Amino acid sequence: MKTGEGKTLVSTLAAYLNALTGEGVHVVTVNDYLAQRDAEWMGRVHRFLGLSVGLIQRKMKSEQKRLNYNCDITYTNNSELGFDYLRDNLARNSEQLVMRWPKPFHFGIVDEVDSVLIDEGRNPLLISGEANEEAARYPVAAKVAELLVRSLHYNAELKDNSVELTEEGIALTEMALETKDLWDENDPWARFVINALKAKEFYRRDVQYIVRNGKALIINELTGRVEEKRRWSEGIHQAVEAKEGLKIQADSIVVAQITYQSLFKLYPKLSGMTGTAKTEEKEFLKMFQMPVIEVPTNLPNIRVDLPIQAFATARGKWENAREEIVYMFEQGRPVLVGTTSVENSEYLSDLLKERSIPHNVLNARPKYAAREAEIIAQAGRKFAITISTNMAGRGTDIILGGNPKMLAKEVMEDSLLSFLTQEAPNVEIDGEPVSQKGLAKIKAGPSSLALLAKTALMAKYVHTSEGNKWSYQHAKSMISESIQMSQSTSMEEIEKLLAEESEMYPLGPTIAYAYLSVLKDCESHCFSEGAEVKRLGGLHVIGTSLYESRRIDNQLRGRAGRQGDPGSTRFMVSLQDEMFQKFNFDTEWAVKLISKITNNEDIPIEGDAIVKQLLGLQINAEKYFFSIRKSLVEFDEVLEVQRKHIYDLRQSILTGDSESCSQHIFQYMQAVVDEIVFGNVNPVTHPSTWSVGKLLHEFNGIAGKILSGSFSGVSAESLLGSLENTLKINSLEIDNFSLPSLPTPPNAFRGIRGKSSSFRRWLVICTDDSTKKGRYEGASNLLRKYLGDVLIASYLDVIQESGYDDAYIKEIERAVLVETLDRFWRDHLINMNRLSSAVNVRSFGYRNPLEEYKIDGCRFFISMLSATRRLTVESLLRHWSSPMESEELFVT
Repeated sequence: MKTGEGKTLVSTLAAYLNALTGEGVHVVTVNDYLAQRDAEWMGRVHRFLGLSVGLIQRKMKSEQKRLNYNCDITYTNNSELGFDYLRDNLARNSEQLVMRWPKPFHFGIVDEVDSVLIDEGRNPLLISGEANEEAARYPVAAKVAELLVRSLHYNAELKDNSVELTEEGIALTEMALETKDLWDENDPWARFVINALKAKEFYRRDVQYIVRNGKALIINELTGRVEEKRRWSEGIHQAVEAKEGLKIQADSIVVAQITYQSLFKLYPKLSGMTGTAKTEEKEFLKMFQMPVIEVPTNLPNIRVDLPIQAFATARGKWENAREEIVYMFEQGRPVLVGTTSVENSEYLSDLLKERSIPHNVLNARPKYAAREAEIIAQAGRKFAITISTNMAGRGTDIILGGNPKMLAKEVMEDSLLSFLTQEAPNVEIDGEPVSQKGLAKIKAGPSSLALLAKTALMAKYVHTSEGNKWSYQHAKSMISESIQMSQSTSMEEIEKLLAEESEMYPLGPTIAYAYLSVLKDCESHCFSEGAEVKRLGGLHVIGTSLYESRRIDNQLRGRAGRQGDPGSTRFMVSLQDEMFQKFNFDTEWAVKLISKITNNEDIPIEGDAIVKQLLGLQINAEKYFFSIRKSLVEFDEVLEVQRKHIYDLRQSILTGDSESCSQHIFQYMQAVVDEIVFGNVNPVTHPSTWSVGKLLHEFNGIAGKILSGSFSGVSAESLLGSLENTLKINSLEIDNFSLPSLPTPPNAFRGIRGKSSSFRRWLVICTDDSTKKGRYEGASNLLRKYLGDVLIASYLDVIQESGYDDAYIKEIERAVLVETLDRFWRDHLINMNRLSSAVNVRSFGYRNPLEEYKIDGCRFFISMLSATRRLTVESLLRHWSSPMESEELFVT
């Protein structure tokens, strides 16, 4: 559905229907503000229909989140949803879980679905732990990177952010660092130098990040917002900090990770809404099996999309953009300018200041971002000029004539803040005041002015009686709460409150009452100004470069011409734009063509030939990024299967009862015994050829501490003799099983549970398809059963003798199971990340990197599970063989 057509309202239909099952519905937005706004607006509909509505916000505590996830419909933002899922899979006990386990996902509606699944699909969500890396290497590498010259000492490929040192570069770097080999395992400098060069070439201040309070903060390239909690991985962030001379934060290792594609595939039923998915229809079908259905607009779209203008130089483009803004300003039309970085938005702002054109800037700098809603509220007014990075009105419609509710709130704040607080606003937190120059002043009617004067007088009195203690923030939130009250309470109820509290100086209700009066004035002002703006031609949108996807251009275009309003758009590009450099676009022919047509490089070319070439390049960029996402998804599918196995196992340990926890441990013990047996036994050959001595030594190495004295007398000869005797036996009693002439396992399999557990293990051994088949398979199976029984029965005996109660024992067992699994999974993620980088080199040997990744990844995973089982068993045996000494569960 196109922008401004009411996606948020339509989502209530699907959300309500799917919530009736009681399994929970998630409505996922792109940020906290939108989640809160939608939960408040649409929550009224759902509550009226008898459903509970929850809201997830970043700073909520676990208990609040748990309550909200248990509601019928939960509004959240995409990153918080992903992190809650990952955090739940790092929880140490079931009390820490916040989602609905065992089925946390049922039905999801993703707002701006193309932005989440496609644009941000390339960035995996990571939860990192700190690793003790040598932070001192980063500043040294940054100094070396300054010495090196591009094209002479290294080559940089902007398209895929890769850097390669030349022979001269390697020699100079080794000389500067006084090392003989950059890739020396004991003194590895290569990684630090490459990262320093990447930070120098590809990570630019005010484009990819801003520096604030001594920290390098990432700017999300799609939304233009600062992401406080996010850090680049693999040492890039530290390299950027070193480049800027900031304090180096600890290096990070990945503890848990998931891509948005994998996260949303966990929903059995998934849907989404956006205004710009039609161009990506094939990708949605291929990746998510989601068809794209276009809903026609309520009123015909009468927006005019003017031809793209191409310039030879960036200077010509910016000059022309300024001239177009000035031309529109003189007519009185509102203008929204989309730029790709903080740097560009401020450059254009300086150009406009030279011509004294009043305007507002909206970018990632806190002084602007803090006033986002207010700037957008003014953006549709007559004479309004707004320069914005890609945040352009995300989730907030630009209303022609202005947003009356926001404007009324501003009038209230202007009238009252000076009476409520002596504190001046902090520009870094509260933002710069929004420029009102050139805009018509909103005239409040006589009754509104009288109410404002009365409210100001009361505010002054309340402020004085409170002892002048109110901070600017407190005063502002007091006004906001009162305005909120006016939205949820009728005029009659507010009048009643005023009458009841007349002796108590009811500041809140008075503000609410005055606001409602001012709102009426603002509505009539905005209506008449809106009609005037429509007559002039509506909002004019200027795009100052083509994005890497037609869809993002369409998002910017969609800000104009909503709900049948008039409007126009114009895109301007220069052949010096980053996209052309990134894709090595040959711009020389275009420059020559322009110079043939005109001597002035600042004059735009609107010819079809150039525009077709530019749009063709954009489609190539889309294809390139699609292939990257496809490759990422294919690689992530390998990890997806492994992640699902580990997380399912982890949840069954955390949420299962004590019986299931014991079963896990018995399975682990039997698996460890099986591995020892398989390593020393060949079912094809006679037992006399088996490595029985080595087998016994390995088994005693693991189980020795808890084995009874009778088992210590078992030698390799007696075990071999017993195995040869089993070949002559025709029948066995599994109930009380032992190998001939060997000690009987302790009688731990008492009662129906113990016996059925023992019997189940025997069935698994008999039906095991993964084992090697052979004539002596029966003898090897009996050996597996016997040693498994000895180990498990001895373990149960030792636990019983320890004298601890059942609850404590299960707590220890659960903790050991989870801790070991987490430790090995963490290491496995690091290995898989290294593997994904390493397999690309194998393509030089004509081998398919994806196939290689699948084969090696599977091998890594099997050995990781094996190591997890062995360490779990060893840790438990070590703990219970001397529980009084064992303060730590793990002594590594």
